[in-house]
Amino acid sequence: MKLLSKGSQRVDNYGLLSVVMTEDYDHDELIAKFLRKLSEAAKDKGVVCGRLQENKPYISKQVAKGMEMNYVFHKNSPYRIEMWIYHRKEQGGVEATKELFEHFHSKKREIESDYGGPLTWDYNRRKAKSIQQEYDDFQLSTESEWDQWIDRIVNDMKRLDDSLVPHYINTRN
Repeated sequence: MKLLSKGSQRVDNYGLLSVVMTEDYDHDELIAKFLRKLSEAAKDKGVVCGRLQENKPYISKQVAKGMEMNYVFHKNSPYRIEMWIYHRKEQGGVEATKELFEHFHSKKREIESDYGGPLTWDYNRRKAKSIQQEYDDFQLSTESEWDQWIDRIVNDMKRLDDSLVPHYINTRN
């Protein structure tokens, strides 16, 4: 879906006129360009990074059973890096996910100390959990700042990964 220009109008399903205030850019095109640069920078620095997938606003790399390290840039949620914990039903499902998350959560003080600051521990979802660093002040439309942000995000992913690895229960891929 493409974002509309500032002040664009559209008619919703109820026939009401709505004014949509958005930034003047196409999120999908910019995110694809941004993720290509991010992926290259992560690989150049030897930082965990999965393969780019066409039309996906994230890069995901499975690092162990039920665990992925992700760069996430969805349009309607905070941009972030994260460890995503999820076990499919055949892998133990919700209980296995909860157990693994609680294992990491029990090490929260040590993990955050090693990371160098507080992290968001998202355990309110039923099927998946995450440990994440959010970037509320990152503006995708400000391309002139991308290099600074990419450097910060890649360095944060390295620190996040390094702070979590000592606490893995499963063997790392």
